[in-house]
Amino acid sequence: MVWAACAALGCDPAYVSPDTVALMVTDTASSVQRVNRCHYVPVLLGSRDRARYTVDERLRVTIDLDRDQVSLSFDDERGPVDPFEVASSRFKDGGIVADPSPPSGYKVELASPCTPED
Repeated sequence: MVWAACAALGCDPAYVSPDTVALMVTDTASSVQRVNRCHYVPVLLGSRDRARYTVDERLRVTIDLDRDQVSLSFDDERGPVDPFEVASSRFKDGGIVADPSPPSGYKVELASPCTPED
């Protein structure tokens, strides 16, 4: 039924390119990239993708994606770090969004497009 509706509207059901977003965390002192992982932005209502990465022995980052929002939260023993949230639609056309208040000593960016590892 979905394919029939798509065909009636003139879209090509053979190929759908989902939006992607990469989480990049870079150590500002050494310019070493500690995290660089690509994720698909979920398209189904209620779908969610969540992953947690270790940046260093004291810092961890969790990325939580759904069709409406990409959220980053940090666990840092040095103190609280503000969460970072961006509308998922921001990555439809690509680009880079930098965290305005990243953990001390790090640059945090969300970038699109990217190629997820299988």
